[in-house]
Amino acid sequence: MSIQLELRVTAGEPIFRGNDHYWSVIRDLGKNKAHFTLQQLAMRCDDASANRAADFLRRLVRAGIVEVVSGKEPGRSRTGVYRLVKRPAPTPCLNPDGSPGRQGRVQDQIWVAIRSLKTFDANELTIAASTDEIVMKRETVRDYVSHLEKAGYLQTLRKQSPKTPAIWRLKPSMDTGPKAPKILASKMVYDANRKEIMGKPVAVEVAA
Repeated sequence: MSIQLELRVTAGEPIFRGNDHYWSVIRDLGKNKAHFTLQQLAMRCDDASANRAADFLRRLVRAGIVEVVSGKEPGRSRTGVYRLVKRPAPTPCLNPDGSPGRQGRVQDQIWVAIRSLKTFDANELTIAASTDEIVMKRETVRDYVSHLEKAGYLQTLRKQSPKTPAIWRLKPSMDTGPKAPKILASKMVYDANRKEIMGKPVAVEVAA
């Protein structure tokens, strides 16, 4: 029998991890061509091992957005010094080799389409969110919509039936801004003897 748990978090509690947060810290640390280290980045993140922050910083180095002033790429060395050479406002979406990636861009495109449409079903949203570069899959769109619906972003105007698709609209009060809501998965230790979670759950962004 699988374990089913409901987690409760404090409303408005910030999460100091993830690429968006790493990028905002790097932009701040790198102002006016200032040098910075991985340790300085890690100190402002809720990432005890700094492995994810190091991975993001390494991708920025390989993309030419950050340069190594001294030492080696992050991950190969924890004593390197870096400098920000490009400052795009959006968080860079990069593959491990530094090439442009698509993780996060799928959700971004779906969110833009949701904000632009008055009402929509899954097929309409799939078409509206697709571009020449990234063609959406209906299953991916439907999964993201399901998460937003459960989180209270969407109002169901018509429920799904065998003959008719469900129709939704974005609640005006939940049009929170241009950045797409991110879907997180939580990794945790559950003690079946105590029937409680031990330690602090770690939230990780789900790739899309």
